[in-house]
Amino acid sequence: MAFVGTVGRSMARGRMAARSASTRATVGELDHIAIACKDVDSMLKFYNGLLGFPAMNVDKFRQGQASFPSVRINQGTILDFFPLEDANASFQQVSHFCVRLNHEDYENIKNVMAANGINPTRGEGQMSGARGTGTGLYYKDPEQNSVELRYYQDYTNPDYLRAE
Repeated sequence: MAFVGTVGRSMARGRMAARSASTRATVGELDHIAIACKDVDSMLKFYNGLLGFPAMNVDKFRQGQASFPSVRINQGTILDFFPLEDANASFQQVSHFCVRLNHEDYENIKNVMAANGINPTRGEGQMSGARGTGTGLYYKDPEQNSVELRYYQDYTNPDYLRAE
């Protein structure tokens, strides 16, 4: 009970109270990001067609057997595309999310985007992230979400990302 009171008072002052080591949550990795979409097909064309992320449940979605399609970013992380019932409905978008790539894939995707007339919304630069400082740039997807593509010098694709 004292912990809740401490958190409440700290939040009221505009900051969170530090949790003890024994109460910290341990998160292994990001599982998924759910994105509300006005046009699911344009999102699939962008993430699957341009970026090359494998699509999942597209046929089931189109047949009404799944509520949404997804694309797989890596073995443990997917993006879910939830259709908006009302194209005028407002929804809260994500500020941005970052996809880590190896250097070769990063350069290949930059070239594919340029060949399709898609320019970065923020130029290439050195940015801080989960694995230190990496090189990245930002694009907008068809729903205007910011997608950062990034590589770190020492990152190579793990075996599970190789073609099946």
